[in-house]
Amino acid sequence: MKDYQLMILGTTDVHAHISLYDYFLETAQETNGLILAGSKIREIQEKNAEENIATVVLDNGDILQGSLIADYAADKRPEMHPMIQMMNAIGYDAMTLGNHEFNYGLDYLRTTMSKANFPVVNCNVKTMDGNYLFQPYTIIEKTFDDGATVKVGVTGVVPEQIMMWDDKWLRDNVQVEDMYTAAKACAAELRSLCDVVICLCHTGFDPSASNEPGLENQVHLLASISDIDAIIFGHTHQLFPSEDVTADYGRIHHTYAVQPASFASHLGKIELNLKRTAAGFEIKSGHSEVIELKDKTTIDDTLVELNEETHQAIFSYINKKIGETPRFIDSFFSQLAPSMAVELVARSGKHAYIKKYGETKQLISTSAPLKAGRDGANDYVMVPRGDVTIKDAISIYRFPNKLTAVEVNGRILKEWLEWSASAFNCYDDEYLLKDNQSIAPGFPSYNMDIFYELDYLIDLNEEARYNHAGIQVSDSERIKELSFEGRTVDDNDVFTVLTNDYRVNFTPFLKDFPAVVEDTDVRETVIDYIKEEGTDFSPIWPFRFTEEGVYRMKTSAHAQHVINHYPAKIISELADNFIAVEVNTKERI
Repeated sequence: MKDYQLMILGTTDVHAHISLYDYFLETAQETNGLILAGSKIREIQEKNAEENIATVVLDNGDILQGSLIADYAADKRPEMHPMIQMMNAIGYDAMTLGNHEFNYGLDYLRTTMSKANFPVVNCNVKTMDGNYLFQPYTIIEKTFDDGATVKVGVTGVVPEQIMMWDDKWLRDNVQVEDMYTAAKACAAELRSLCDVVICLCHTGFDPSASNEPGLENQVHLLASISDIDAIIFGHTHQLFPSEDVTADYGRIHHTYAVQPASFASHLGKIELNLKRTAAGFEIKSGHSEVIELKDKTTIDDTLVELNEETHQAIFSYINKKIGETPRFIDSFFSQLAPSMAVELVARSGKHAYIKKYGETKQLISTSAPLKAGRDGANDYVMVPRGDVTIKDAISIYRFPNKLTAVEVNGRILKEWLEWSASAFNCYDDEYLLKDNQSIAPGFPSYNMDIFYELDYLIDLNEEARYNHAGIQVSDSERIKELSFEGRTVDDNDVFTVLTNDYRVNFTPFLKDFPAVVEDTDVRETVIDYIKEEGTDFSPIWPFRFTEEGVYRMKTSAHAQHVINHYPAKIISELADNFIAVEVNTKERI
């Protein structure tokens, strides 16, 4: 009996990384970007066509936010979004929505996606009248040399937490169903119509999570749906399968699955061997793997040429001067030592708030180390001495968030601090900081708020009170001697805390507190502050450890250029251009 082969190629969390150029480092690169992934896709497509292998090319969402190209497109609104232009040229068969597709509102999303030459599918987001926001699924037909046609059904889901993360755009406009519930119903329908069912899951794999509905990361549940044959997943920017996470033929339960990291640095590949039957095709066997694209891809010059107009437009967009800095602004040690990059955001928000409302009693400004290596050794703020540009402001604050003021009492404030302190391991662990990952056991640096008007101790003899997602996991208490302006904070004290809309909407213990959302982008406050106040200040550090000493952390090898300005020394080189360093916290205060 003749064998048939179907290959599924997938990208996820590209975040509008297209060019073979790092605009922050101002250097050419071939480690990520849709030109790189598209070149490999075209190469594989051509080879598969010669060998009579059917190829389906899919994207798992998060294409519209997260890079300078994305910011440029959202601001300048070119006739066609650069990502859609490139995906059309590569020949994608379908994509689903990621959570960041909603960051700029529904009108922008609909207009952008209307230019795609491929279907956009999602089965768990509907308008308030019950209609799907985009089509729930598509059926892709691929014909083999002998005329036999395999039908591939594709659907997709996104975390229902988008209703919190983009509340300002989505409230009263859409409703979101639990991913598992929606995918199970849609897959059952597709099973009756197709030979192969694929679910594009913009959610991560967290095997330690519960089986309750509504989880942000629930691939472990989605993969158990019997009618789903293959999954491309993402959201957490990890690899699956990987050296750290192996699986039987790349499967989770019975389902072939792949997660190709982010920024188009990798390509997901699922190979399915099919058997033709009287009813169509069925899967005999399969295999999933991730292809690292660096040093393994011949660049397609036509894709480079297609991107050239956008590439040149970016330089004009990002190089506008907004100020000057007398010192290097970085975030290499921002979770263990004072950081201008982090404090600048807090100062900017406070400056903007006071300009509008005047001085406010018991006002607290916060900021978090947004760029601290989650997406690689280049994922740090690196602004050299001299001119400060729009590009630098985007590096300092990378998300399209709004400035937000929330009133909390002392008890809730302490819980907020406990969550931030959960970014740390205990004193006796090898590294003082948990891995910068958005799934357990990691803790993303962007959830570690620093509270600049407070003074507090952190006791790392205690276990973490919260997990990475703000869910309480123990009754421990790390926060000690909490004070504001020299006075001990009481449970009934009321504070106005400046943060961003993402933090207020996402954090479980903040959801019951009224928030005032300013119609001001956080990044705009950063730009205005640099223009009006400059960057000539000495950053402070509001908390201490109960046991100050020398502790080890990971950071980028780029940190060697500024390490002499910190109480730190390099211990060893690590993989992927990271280094291990020791920081003497006694000397940072």
